Amino acid sequence: MQCFLYVLLLGDMMDKAFLSAHFEQFCYTNIELIHGEIRGVILYFNGLGHIVNPGPDMIDAPAAAEHNILYITPCYNPWSWMNKKTVAFIDMLVEIAMDKWNLPSDLPIGLYGGSMGGYSAFHYAKKSKYHVVAVDLNCPCCNMEYEVYCNKSSILRTYYESAMQDCDDFSAYVRDNSPINMVGSLPKIPYRFAVGLLDKALAPSQHSFKMIPLMRDAGFDVAVQEYPEAGHCNIGAAARAAEHKWLMEKMLGQG
Repeated sequence: MQCFLYVLLLGDMMDKAFLSAHFEQFCYTNIELIHGEIRGVILYFNGLGHIVNPGPDMIDAPAAAEHNILYITPCYNPWSWMNKKTVAFIDMLVEIAMDKWNLPSDLPIGLYGGSMGGYSAFHYAKKSKYHVVAVDLNCPCCNMEYEVYCNKSSILRTYYESAMQDCDDFSAYVRDNSPINMVGSLPKIPYRFAVGLLDKALAPSQHSFKMIPLMRDAGFDVAVQEYPEAGHCNIGAAARAAEHKWLMEKMLGQG
């Protein structure tokens, strides 16, 4: 799947006809579980841990189907960090899904992502052409300057690879695309943070707990759920179900 994505995104345009013909090779969906009129779309964004193959992490897809919500896990470049081409790729997948199942273009979109997927959710909410109405973030990466300059882990190497597809000034890119520096340009929609207090990969003190007060001070609707026994993103199936319940309620105007 990943080799397809590299080929399709080499230029500024994508081959919609090819993507449409091979749609199931580029994403996972729950369409076969939905038996009524589709009421919304959840996009699930993988984290950096899916280095080789974005896995079919679809454990919450059946619950979404019960509410007639289409659940899509896109198979993007695992080092993508939601750069411009990845936003365009996912927008194209959504467009194809809407064509394929005759869905209105203003259908509510909800985002769920953890770690790099949380970072990606901030960027997709801001840059997508579609109607994103709520975002649920599991241990999101919010402070790129801290990770790039202080930790120098795999985040630096993968982030550089992603950034250099969009710019030639890496330091400026890190500054401008760090979510904690994007608060003023994010859409004013509901956000929820799931915070694993034992997270050693993305320390809450440098990520969620920096981002949350900035957003609240700017007037955002921000909910927070702390998980005292959870590490990085591993909040457990019951907690993930609760996070998705919140997201679906926001999408359907029930919460």
